[in-house]
Amino acid sequence: MKLQVKFEWRKLEEPQDSAASPEFLIRTALKCAGYHVGHIEVQGVWDEDKPARAGGPWDETRLPHEDVIKDLQNR
Repeated sequence: MKLQVKFEWRKLEEPQDSAASPEFLIRTALKCAGYHVGHIEVQGVWDEDKPARAGGPWDETRLPHEDVIKDLQNR
């Protein structure tokens, strides 16, 4: 089986520990559900440009991480 997941880090600061890493979280969740987990590949970094709305279109309209976070904090 192959799984592709798009997810976003929407907090201002970088994740501080390895327990918040995408690899750890995905591997742990799948193992808890009874799956055998092979290689996990993560593309991108925590502060990359992202859609203005969570899950929004990943196209040329993406905004810088700092702008997205400022908007979330002002709500």
